[in-house]
Amino acid sequence: MYSSVSKGVALLFISSFIVFIPISSAENKSTATDQVDFKVQPQQCVTLRQGRDCFATINIHWKQTNQQSLCLYQVKKNNINQKRQLMCWKKAQQGQARIDFQSSDNLTYQLRTLEDDQLITESEVVVSWLHKNTTRRRRWRLF
Repeated sequence: MYSSVSKGVALLFISSFIVFIPISSAENKSTATDQVDFKVQPQQCVTLRQGRDCFATINIHWKQTNQQSLCLYQVKKNNINQKRQLMCWKKAQQGQARIDFQSSDNLTYQLRTLEDDQLITESEVVVSWLHKNTTRRRRWRLF
């Protein structure tokens, strides 16, 4: 009887320890991702025909708990090496920007550190269209 009670206590201890490990690791992941709140609105731009430029005003807002020097970049989806710096904030906890969007391709907005160009967070603006671009020509006849 003594051995079955000790086995039950051991199983209870091990099962509570196994349940506790995933909860604690999930908390660590959430605190790492919750450091910077990065919002890009709207996240979709709609144009009439495929291949044409889409025009919109993009509002970007970020906020974090500690002060840091950060820069905002615009990156084309197909060419990740070509990034364009839009603006920087030195030792700030929050920032905002209004950007005139003009593109026929999806663009990614990235928040990077000023000192070592480390990626903090990013968000993509997707370009979609109402009508697919067709190569068929329409011929008009009067008679």
